[in-house]
Amino acid sequence: MSKRNAGNYKTPLTLFALAVAVYGILGWMDVANYAQGGWNTDGNNTVTEVLPGSPAEAAGLAVGDYILSLDGIATTDARSLSRRARPAVGETWEFVVERDGDTHSLDVTFAEPVMERKLIAHAGFFVGYCFIVFTLLAFLKRQTDSTLILAIAGTLCSLAFITGPYFATHTLRSVDNAVSTLLVFLGIASILNFVLLHFRSGSNRGIYIPALAAGAFIGYRILATPEATTALNTFGNIFIGLIVASYLVVSLMCVVRAYRSTSPKDRASQGLNLMMIGALIGLLPALTAVLSGVVAPRVVLPGQSFYFLSLVFLPLTWSLAMLKASAPER
Repeated sequence: MSKRNAGNYKTPLTLFALAVAVYGILGWMDVANYAQGGWNTDGNNTVTEVLPGSPAEAAGLAVGDYILSLDGIATTDARSLSRRARPAVGETWEFVVERDGDTHSLDVTFAEPVMERKLIAHAGFFVGYCFIVFTLLAFLKRQTDSTLILAIAGTLCSLAFITGPYFATHTLRSVDNAVSTLLVFLGIASILNFVLLHFRSGSNRGIYIPALAAGAFIGYRILATPEATTALNTFGNIFIGLIVASYLVVSLMCVVRAYRSTSPKDRASQGLNLMMIGALIGLLPALTAVLSGVVAPRVVLPGQSFYFLSLVFLPLTWSLAMLKASAPER
């Protein structure tokens, strides 16, 4: 793809980025309607964290509890749970949990999120918009193959941090969730595609196959809603985690390898110093969280809820690196 051809994507990519931005704004306006329960699980219904001062803590939910049902619906009944509307502030759900071999019934009354949760939600939108804005600006200022793929990656990956409006209709919610998830996986694959294209002068469409497989698996679970058995939950967590981790690891290794094989003078002229900083600060915390979820899903790392904030360095430094690079682009 030549520089001239890359420029042909200026209008459609800009319009797509604007559409994603508007989608995110509608979601950001809905943050005030979020209701907090205040618990996290390992992806297989075992409670790994109960937030201090949360409704879950007030109801007596404890780390290690295995959630059997939510508001009368078994946690294995993915179809019924997906059709259940999200809880509203003040609404009470009955939780049935298994603890030390005994069954307990707990009433969790959902409340408005505490300030920390609201800040995390707003920070997520901030990071998402940084992915869109910085990478798109780099492409608009320097329309090359590399900046095109970077802008595509940034726009798609932004959907990992921003959410759209809440749809009351189950079908719309499911389609929205499935499509957004697939686009995020394609965005993660595009990050690796960008690195390969920028450093190796070539693109490999085959790298998108694992992303498509991951998106298809998640789409199947969202749209077909098979029974959420322990085996399926465990397989899903490991399968998705390994795919995401593989993309991040290979991307990081490619940047490190290019950095080590380039002279200090060329590193500066090619923007490699910035890319190295972004790769280390941006990718390592995310990679740590992903691998932890695969190897030890019940372990909660200190400050894990804030790890995603480091990812803002990725679009910032890599976009600046593309503008700084003086080497001819492909």
